[in-house]
Amino acid sequence: MDYWGGGLPGSRKCECGILGTCTDPTKWCNCDAQTDIWQVDSGDLVEKESLPVKQLRFGDTGDVSDYKEGRYTLGPLKCEGDDLFNNVVTFKTSDASINLPTFEIGHSGDIYLEFRTATENAVLFHSKGPTDYIKLSIVGGNQLQFEYQAGSGPMAVIRDTSYKLADDQWHSVSVERNRKEAMIIIDGALKAEVREPPGPVRALHLTSDLVIGATTDYRDGFTGCIRALLINGQHIDIRSYARRGLYGVAEGCIGKCQSNPCLNNGTCHERYDGYWCDCRWTAFKGPICADEIGVNMKQSSMIRYDFEGSFRSTITEHIRVGFTTTNPKGFLLGFMSNITGEYMTIMVSNSGHLRVVFDFGFERQEVIYPEKHFGLGCHEKNSGATLVMQVDNYEPKEFHFNIKASADAQFNNIQYMYIGKNESMTEGFIGCISRVEFDDMYPLKLLFQQQGPGNVKSLGTALTEDYCGVEPITHPPDIVETRPPPTVDEEKLRQAYNQVDSAILGSILAIIFLALVILLIIIGRYLHRHKGEYLTQEDAGADSALDPDTAVVHGTTGHHVQKKKEFCRNFKVCEKVTVHSHDTVCGQDMDQIIQIVYQHMELSFSL
Repeated sequence: MDYWGGGLPGSRKCECGILGTCTDPTKWCNCDAQTDIWQVDSGDLVEKESLPVKQLRFGDTGDVSDYKEGRYTLGPLKCEGDDLFNNVVTFKTSDASINLPTFEIGHSGDIYLEFRTATENAVLFHSKGPTDYIKLSIVGGNQLQFEYQAGSGPMAVIRDTSYKLADDQWHSVSVERNRKEAMIIIDGALKAEVREPPGPVRALHLTSDLVIGATTDYRDGFTGCIRALLINGQHIDIRSYARRGLYGVAEGCIGKCQSNPCLNNGTCHERYDGYWCDCRWTAFKGPICADEIGVNMKQSSMIRYDFEGSFRSTITEHIRVGFTTTNPKGFLLGFMSNITGEYMTIMVSNSGHLRVVFDFGFERQEVIYPEKHFGLGCHEKNSGATLVMQVDNYEPKEFHFNIKASADAQFNNIQYMYIGKNESMTEGFIGCISRVEFDDMYPLKLLFQQQGPGNVKSLGTALTEDYCGVEPITHPPDIVETRPPPTVDEEKLRQAYNQVDSAILGSILAIIFLALVILLIIIGRYLHRHKGEYLTQEDAGADSALDPDTAVVHGTTGHHVQKKKEFCRNFKVCEKVTVHSHDTVCGQDMDQIIQIVYQHMELSFSL
């Protein structure tokens, strides 16, 4: 090996060389320092491929004049953790997946895994062939389905549970298909099986990857954690796939709620690709329980909350109220019992200080907070002997009361909670009040609920919900991941494009050649087209006559004239005759023939 304990393989360093803490900063190990005192290099060897260490041997330093001494110790081999159950990954998006090699299931095979999810419908794994396939799915949050086909039609093993599988807790599932049946086992106890119909036994033929976390086309995806994946009893290191930086897959079981996104004690419910906040036990609302629920109070406004049922008695109370005002005085919050006469009042005094006055049956007490700040939280402890007040984000202040051990310091039989003023007052608080809490009760939240309870009422001037000028807090938006394009072999792609380019180029050249041939034929036909001329073959000497009589006189006609035949396109064969003005040729008037010839000429030119 070329490194010592605490170093990294291939680094040629000890631990101090990795951390930069060597005695000689120019060296990579303490024992390389040229000193006369003993130096130490130590650390753990954690590379499993190189463990266990069976021997230690040391080579020469190369310097014969360097008389060094060395002492060494080798500690025991320690095995920590569980490589099966610690091998866990998180699917953060619904189209994320881990693609394993093709599952050669043949006539029999089995897959075991453990999952944790809040998704009620998802595919845990999927693989397919030309006709065969296997698929394991969560359906409805409390059912697992193992579907497969081995040539004899689709088969399915279905098992329902009486509890939720999508409860963000770990569950195990084992599926097996052998020569004649298939079986599913959930959480090591719930079992279902299906027997195949009689007939020849056929092996499952799969050709695609074994896709974990989605279908083979990345749909119906699983979000959550998977660990302890065993295929035919062999452990699959899915954690190593996550370390490669796969899209949407992270090492470990890490959800969105680990960052505590819900504020003001809101409860975060995990979805792995997101989360949702339950604000029921807070005085806030909104997606992260950060939206104020307040009310703008007028002088005549009052809110009363009635403690219904059995009268409430407390030993320790947690009270919270927030407010903003431009008139620093008035009644904020009060509690009263008409039965015992006990009460507690929180108010802003005329001097602008916060003031708490209460009497729990032993004597009247009054506490004034020394600073002029706003936003109060307080609670009592030590059975009412201590009052803790915290204003805004300042340090809490404690006020202790000298109460005899025999005294009853409990707040007994609380009947009413008042906000803004009570029924004995003529003027109430002017300003905005929000964040009102009394232990696990939130009267303002109940007041503005649709169809809220009847024990909280707005009396006097009508009130509406108000944010009290506080903008809701929001978190920065998450970085949206998108599935990367599939990996392409550029060499094969280039070859394919070259083949396609050659085929396209050959086709284009052939089309151009054929077009040229057709163009040459058209040009040839155009050059040799019929001109539209008609040869009358008049007798020689008559062509220069000025009138028909002269033509007859000068024409060389008679018995010595050879009779000829002429052929006219689309006409009958005609004997040559002397043409007079009203004679006919082939039974047609000469004017009609000339008209037909002209028409033929026009047609010829139009072609």
